[in-house]
Amino acid sequence: MPTQISMTRNAIYLVTVAALLAVFAGLAILFGYISVDSWYYMLLTQALRSGHGCSLHGEYLAVYPCGYPTVLALTAPSTDPAALMISSKITNLILLAASFWLVLKASRNVFLAALVVLNPITLIIGMYTWSENLLLFCFCGIFFAISEIHRDDRQIAGYAWLAAFLFVGCFARYFFGPFAFILFVCAWIAYGRRTAWRIFPVFCGAGLVFLGYQAFNYLTTGFATGMPRVAAPEAPLLLIRQFLIALGINGLGAVICAVLLVGISFRRVSVAPMPVHDTQRPAALFITLAGLGFLALAFILRFRTLFDPYNTRTIGYGIALTVAGLVGLWVREMPREARRGPAIATLIAMMACAGFSLAYADNGALVQSIEDSFQEYKFPAGSLAMLKGQTPPADAMVFFKTPVPDLGGANVDNIEEIYYGKGVTLLTPRQGPDNAPETPLEFLHRVADVASKRCYFDFTPFATRDDFQAYLGATTLIDHKLLGIAGPWKNVERANLNPDMGLYLDSIFQPKKLVPCREILYQPQSRQVVTKKLP
Repeated sequence: MPTQISMTRNAIYLVTVAALLAVFAGLAILFGYISVDSWYYMLLTQALRSGHGCSLHGEYLAVYPCGYPTVLALTAPSTDPAALMISSKITNLILLAASFWLVLKASRNVFLAALVVLNPITLIIGMYTWSENLLLFCFCGIFFAISEIHRDDRQIAGYAWLAAFLFVGCFARYFFGPFAFILFVCAWIAYGRRTAWRIFPVFCGAGLVFLGYQAFNYLTTGFATGMPRVAAPEAPLLLIRQFLIALGINGLGAVICAVLLVGISFRRVSVAPMPVHDTQRPAALFITLAGLGFLALAFILRFRTLFDPYNTRTIGYGIALTVAGLVGLWVREMPREARRGPAIATLIAMMACAGFSLAYADNGALVQSIEDSFQEYKFPAGSLAMLKGQTPPADAMVFFKTPVPDLGGANVDNIEEIYYGKGVTLLTPRQGPDNAPETPLEFLHRVADVASKRCYFDFTPFATRDDFQAYLGATTLIDHKLLGIAGPWKNVERANLNPDMGLYLDSIFQPKKLVPCREILYQPQSRQVVTKKLP
């Protein structure tokens, strides 16, 4: 009888969490939440559904791992971009609801499970079409599998689940490879040496799969992750400062959620350190250690190489897991006979967490979008035609900025592949910090290779020279120095474009015009660049 009651209670928790997640999925559908990365995941999904594998423009693309696009391809009703936008949000809803259920089954602690999912970090990431959602699902599945093996190491199902979640994780994000090693160490500490040795062969197999995937990428593209990884250009103290700021902003939201969840349910919970030999302690300890390991790994990777800055997306899950794990080590539901207060209190607490997250996430941008929609609103999935440029048919395009039309407050980015259409060869000046800035001569050599086709320089996004010079003058913050003991702070920035490239582009600029590449190459400024390099 107690087991049946527990199953019923857990089912109610799942339905409540799924309903709250559905609200956020609905808002994501209404307001887009499509970033540049989201578009590439959907383009890969289209290629997979069309039988072209993980490719873009007919070439294998390894920059974005193939796991998440594969999941989207399996759940999408069609390859239509509008359908993909909507179905991706439903897929994220399923992944997050399943993540909650897996953590609840593994930890047997509803507060821990709820905080993994119902916090500003997980919910805002869940609104975007991002592979982080699959990463979290794989982590929760690994957690569930290890806990099952720890309870009964003779059952085969636990090992099968562990292998499956590790395998999918290898193709979810490149971050997963080193993170899986951290998870094994966390399992050794939390669950003990016996369980760690039991799961060791499975983790070794996953390591071989991940290394094999990296080797395939290297042989195919020349890089293990499909692109060169450059060293972080920022000063170490600046990176540490940015990490601490992101940690504080995101950590505050997760902590407030924890206070709301426990505070509203206070008459039904026990708050005390969990005894060392408590059967639920290993699960909570594992989550805590995994969160700290996530933060450490994210900090080190960004400290050494350049990619997205420290923010909700890059370090958020580490914060959410750490806070959830710490709550799990201190908070649990009282025995049934000792509980006081209405049983619905925990459900109300979950709703409070979701409501706070809606207001706090993304610096309140979601609330602002809702308010703005009463003045002007355009359904993103029905307005995709506005993302396409009004340029003539072209084989190649030299672009500098991709216009983002006003979609009535929708959170939708644009990318060149959408704006200029499929099959167009796209060129843009290589610039820092992602690449070594190229010289005008190197740039013109690339343009010359496609100039015989229908090729254009697109200056149409720039109405004036001042607009174009703002693009030319873009910089990257690399340090933040204090001038004197009591002086002001000074930003130290580095130009993204090669200085000569900036001067050359400024000399050929034509406001709001689409200029044929051949015309650009025959201009005196271009010929001067070439003749300067002749012996």
